[in-house]
Amino acid sequence: MHPSTSPEFFRLGFYVWSVPGVSRAWRYEFDDGRFVLVTDPGGYDLPEPSGPYVAICLSCRDEQLDFQPLLRDMKSVYRWFRRQSRGTTSLEPTVSTSVRRCPMS
Repeated sequence: MHPSTSPEFFRLGFYVWSVPGVSRAWRYEFDDGRFVLVTDPGGYDLPEPSGPYVAICLSCRDEQLDFQPLLRDMKSVYRWFRRQSRGTTSLEPTVSTSVRRCPMS
């Protein structure tokens, strides 16, 4: 299975995010502007479906809120992701055609 077709990430509401020629990650955006990126251990590409994974949660201003340098399996990713999603109203991804503004700006 190719890393960009990982059903576990799609099921959680992640999408593939990339900076062309630089990096790719699984990304999830919360309603409050925070977002999560999950990559391979090198930090520049999608992880293999079986792991390992590196995860980071950032504020809408790109401030690091949490970092997990090594999550060995998808169950660990899911538990970490659930902790990050506390305090949000929904685990549904935010899809918007308008430009989203940071609530802190």
